[in-house]
Amino acid sequence: MDNYDKMSEAASRRFLTLDQEDMLRRVPLEHTENCMYVTLLNDRYCVDRKTGYVYRLEKNTEMTETLPENAVRANMEETLSIFDMLDRSPHPPKANGNWVSMTQLASCSGAGPVSFDMFQSRLKPFEGHTEELARACRQCGGTERKGGDVSFEIPVFDQFPMWFQYWDADDEFSASISILWDETTPLHLHYETVWYIMGLFLDKLRGR
Repeated sequence: MDNYDKMSEAASRRFLTLDQEDMLRRVPLEHTENCMYVTLLNDRYCVDRKTGYVYRLEKNTEMTETLPENAVRANMEETLSIFDMLDRSPHPPKANGNWVSMTQLASCSGAGPVSFDMFQSRLKPFEGHTEELARACRQCGGTERKGGDVSFEIPVFDQFPMWFQYWDADDEFSASISILWDETTPLHLHYETVWYIMGLFLDKLRGR
């Protein structure tokens, strides 16, 4: 078991110590006795209420009392992102439409300088292929917006998007990205979790 697995296991154990009924009062979710259903980045998940494990489901999976055979155990980033929202949100995440930069979020959290360098390298295969990148954003449930060579609102939770912008490389400048978040984000997610979600999204764009 690596450190990521250990973090997932610890998060699942902690979930079992929390008041699940309080969670469901604050953030009403589809649920059964055994499962809470959450949508993250246009994918459907089940939080197993008995074990604390999180599973990724097929998109159109109906509510059932038993976990479907094709359910896949979520990774650390997925698990921690979902648990952070469930534990932190005072109400269902809903954007108010006022966008802020990662630098502004960092300032609110007391974090250091913001750099997207590690993320831009993941988008290298899309340089010169903005149509393919736009298609990948649509497959993530994105809604096109103006700004950048590729610009989409991407649903993080059901009514809570982030705004992804991409400028392709040219003769003078290398490719660059910007990701904006709703100003209410700190109500629902820790700053570190925002980075987990952005990493998950960029991996989804590449089909991972």
